[in-house]
Amino acid sequence: MNTNKFTWLALASTIIFTTAANAVLGPIPIYLNTEYRTESPVIGSIASTIKQKTINSAGVEKFSGRFRFSYENIPVSSNEEMGTVGIHYDTKPFDTFSDVYLGFGGYGAMTGDRGGFFTGGATLGVHSFLDVPYMADDYAFDAGFFAGGGGGADAFPGGGLMLRSHLMLEKEFDKVTLRYGIARTDFPNTTNASDSDTHVSFGLSIPERNFSSKIFKGSGITLKEQQMSRRIVPVMMWYSPDSDAKKRSGGALTADISLLGFQHHQYLNDNLYRTFEAYGAGGGGTDGFAKVLGGLGVNYPIFGWLNADAKLSMGMAGGGDIDTGGGFIIQPMVGLEIPLFEHWSLKPMIGKTYAPDGNFSATTTELGLAWTGHKSIRDSNTFAPSETNFAIRNKTYFPDDDARTKSGATYASQISQLGIELSKPVNDYLSLTGSAFGAYSGGVGAYAEGLFGVKLDPIRLYNHSNQSHWSPLLRYEIGVGGGGGMDVGEGLIQQWTVGIGYDGLFGDVEVEFGRMKGLDGGSFAANVLQFGINW
Repeated sequence: MNTNKFTWLALASTIIFTTAANAVLGPIPIYLNTEYRTESPVIGSIASTIKQKTINSAGVEKFSGRFRFSYENIPVSSNEEMGTVGIHYDTKPFDTFSDVYLGFGGYGAMTGDRGGFFTGGATLGVHSFLDVPYMADDYAFDAGFFAGGGGGADAFPGGGLMLRSHLMLEKEFDKVTLRYGIARTDFPNTTNASDSDTHVSFGLSIPERNFSSKIFKGSGITLKEQQMSRRIVPVMMWYSPDSDAKKRSGGALTADISLLGFQHHQYLNDNLYRTFEAYGAGGGGTDGFAKVLGGLGVNYPIFGWLNADAKLSMGMAGGGDIDTGGGFIIQPMVGLEIPLFEHWSLKPMIGKTYAPDGNFSATTTELGLAWTGHKSIRDSNTFAPSETNFAIRNKTYFPDDDARTKSGATYASQISQLGIELSKPVNDYLSLTGSAFGAYSGGVGAYAEGLFGVKLDPIRLYNHSNQSHWSPLLRYEIGVGGGGGMDVGEGLIQQWTVGIGYDGLFGDVEVEFGRMKGLDGGSFAANVLQFGINW
């Protein structure tokens, strides 16, 4: 059974990140944010940053957004269904077409026996509040179309392309919106006879700004956004499987497993935060294993400079021959937050991971590097909140002639993947990026990868007043990949590209060329052509 799988969003190594950043920037001067500047010693000022949770004002992000979740049963065969969860972040980036949104995310198995099925991609949709006589103004309709790539757990083997359309009715309440409607899924290049279906879908969304019909709409602020701060947390994680943990193929799971991951924390008040997390395996002979989680955490000061942290996350996981059953997992964790310097802190944590309907549990440890998302202002000693940028990317690999699959076969001449990317500027010439890709052609449909990296604009490095629509770019990324029979060793991969960008009417268009290869074995290596649009 093909159990290789997917990573979603940005998967990262904190050690590699800091090395890459220093290689580009050299020593980074550390300044005190004027918001926290005092006459007290530096450690007190750093601690106040953690304790007070730097506020991210509502005007920081360029576009309004929402988190969107769905659940539906997709038939895998005439007698088997796969319970599938969708997780997306939607944004409305077009002033002229104010009801049109772009969504970034994907779908994964959570019930049934296909733990390890994941797809990632993008949604184009229309969201509009209904103007119907005698109907409350908090009803809306949502119609959208998703295209993405992925696969795994032998659910829909083949090229990996997934198409999904939906029509939903929404009812908004104070802090969440409930959704109910129909969806149609199509897998055009699968070898599975059950390649399409129309079915019921339901879910909820958490709106921000103009996805909301009421709360603070006039001021552009909804919910408690005016009180929220956000943390970006690249993570290294390790599993030590319990003695009764099993492989999906039936053997004992004995080797320790290393993972690279990414967490996004959004604080609801000074202490309570919600977390979204994505990870992929980078060692332990489980390339293709991935998990996507969401949950709640509490961060509370113990001393003036040290915080305790605890969180409970739940989500979906599978692939890499790890028996997670239908895919549902639970992960409680406890740990500390230790300040390093302005806007950065270290988060060591320990806990357990359980797959209730599978044969997997493990002691879990993680080490994260938390960043508040602030960027430094050139020629000053201040920091400012940085906006989040979104991108849709198409990447094509041209495999080397001597590259072979795990079974010894040759690859197709081209392997295409669809991906999504989130990025945040560190300053006006360097950004941190997180991306996820899933294959949709080339016969490796279960292959996917998650990458974390740095993107440099070399012109702005020396000339920050550059006003040209054209700009060169350099990018280095590291992450994990696996699935689809591709021989990427333990799963740890790297990629570098050079390219050019153009600031156009509907977004920044970028074309890049480069090279990808594994870092810890495997015969696969390829030249890369990448095309993307940023907002």
